[in-house]
Amino acid sequence: MLLGVVSCTSYKRVSYFQEKGNPREFETQSHAGKGVVLLQPDDVLAIMVNVISEQKIALDYNLPLQPITTNFEDDGEYVDMGVTRQTYLVSKNGEIDFPTLGRIKVAGYTQEELQEYIKKLLNERMKVDPVVTVRLMNFRIMVTGEVNKPGQYTINKNRIDLFEALTLAGDLTIYGKRENVTVRRQLPDGTFKYVRLDLSKADVTTSPYFYLRQNDMVYVQPNKTKVLQSDISLWSTIMNMASFLMSIVTFLAVYKKR
Repeated sequence: MLLGVVSCTSYKRVSYFQEKGNPREFETQSHAGKGVVLLQPDDVLAIMVNVISEQKIALDYNLPLQPITTNFEDDGEYVDMGVTRQTYLVSKNGEIDFPTLGRIKVAGYTQEELQEYIKKLLNERMKVDPVVTVRLMNFRIMVTGEVNKPGQYTINKNRIDLFEALTLAGDLTIYGKRENVTVRRQLPDGTFKYVRLDLSKADVTTSPYFYLRQNDMVYVQPNKTKVLQSDISLWSTIMNMASFLMSIVTFLAVYKKR
């Protein structure tokens, strides 16, 4: 009976998407529509303007090319890595200095919205229809704590949810607290907000923090078992040292008697 109780409790602590009554199917509301990342100050943007069959027209609306850092081969020779477009750094007031157009506001837009906005501004100057591509270059998140592969991850799409982020980090270890996962988010004024989410509950998808933004950090807290193991390890080290010292004292005492 005790083994059965312990087994049931362990399952509840490690299982995701639990729902009262354990129904086979259930639905929850989602913030997917609001999960697309909005541009903000200090973002790094790559913006390319192209005009089909009239690429010369687009030159005035693109940043100059710059060489990619060269690499050394084993024989000491340079290897040309080609060139790439320069990027835009969004200022503290949410603007970038765009060629020909001047300073334009970009903070608060999604990547798709900014593409359409720049395209509209260019249509006022061009007789042809341009193709505008906007990419957020610094969409990175950090996952740390009780996960198998903690680290910083670069995201190459418009949005990512909490479970996708944990999948990148190799999922939680068996010692991670599913009911206590913290998301740290930097606010526009530079302060941080911390929100705790319970991954064992199905309604975690209803949280506005379920979809992550650039520079979010996800921290998985260790459970009591991991903390207890750490304490045991510390006490084991102390006891081993004490035992070693006692052995030396005993040896010296016996040696003096002889």
